[in-house]
Amino acid sequence: MFDLTPYNTFGLAVQSKDGVVISSLADLKRVQADNVLILGHGSDVLFTDDYNGTVLINQIKSLSVEKDGDKYIVKAGAGIVLDSLIESLISQNIFGLENLSSIPGTVGAAPIQNVGAYGVEIGDVIKEVVTYDLQRHITQTFSKEECEFAYRSSYFKTHKSRPLVITQVVFELSSKFSPKLIYKGLSGESFATASDLRNKIVSLRKEKLPDPSLVGNAGSFFKNPIVDKSVVDALRKKYDSIPVYEAENGLFKLAAGWLIEKAGCKGITHGNVGTWEKQSLVIVNRGNAKPHEVVALAKYIMAEVLNKFNIKLEPEVRTYGSKGEISWDTL
Repeated sequence: MFDLTPYNTFGLAVQSKDGVVISSLADLKRVQADNVLILGHGSDVLFTDDYNGTVLINQIKSLSVEKDGDKYIVKAGAGIVLDSLIESLISQNIFGLENLSSIPGTVGAAPIQNVGAYGVEIGDVIKEVVTYDLQRHITQTFSKEECEFAYRSSYFKTHKSRPLVITQVVFELSSKFSPKLIYKGLSGESFATASDLRNKIVSLRKEKLPDPSLVGNAGSFFKNPIVDKSVVDALRKKYDSIPVYEAENGLFKLAAGWLIEKAGCKGITHGNVGTWEKQSLVIVNRGNAKPHEVVALAKYIMAEVLNKFNIKLEPEVRTYGSKGEISWDTL
């Protein structure tokens, strides 16, 4: 058995039948296994049971940078820690990823969920994603359009039946610092350098989000609900201060954390799990938590929000059972 405790930031004591650390494409080509699951740091993963298969720990860390006029083409190995990459690029005056500073996880995991923060999604700056098909044993490159990026989603998330391992992400970044400051905490401020903006974002995240190395968690557990104007208008009649953000196609994004807090679930504890005192969007392991406890608390929160606002929350974390990724609705 292979211990998965170090490879899920919830810190849940789960195992897999086997595990292999992948450091290169050559390592991938040697993989001959069924029921394969690919992990980086497991920062967006919830295991509900031991996994009856092989887990590949993606540690491919190749990196190259090419200048093309005012742009930079950055080819980053999937096993590189995203925040470390951002810090390194800023030091080289390569810009575009600053708003994603301090997001846990690896470069290869980021496109799957199309991770985002403070008004920027990683899909905004991706040029290509390079993959290896474990079934056909070929390399395939996906263009930005073929990645089908959407809110916390992508081709790699919606086509789960394809055994694709992301090996490299190609970013198109800029030599010019152009800060995006539309979100609360940044709007109304000015930043002379990208380092200043990065430091501000790191500080904001530290103020409200727990460090996974100290408190087990998978970051934001729920997606921010996307609703139409009629829902927003109805809520504004009751709550003047409700945070609302414009989304695509005339829709609006609500703050899941605000909904959870108003539903009375901020800072609560059920057994060995709870919601973070400074950000109710985060479910934390308060010590020796079991997978079923995380599931039970999440379902309780969803029920409370549905009861109060008639809005269904959808988990953002990817959930895995003994046979692979599973739908939340089946739990």
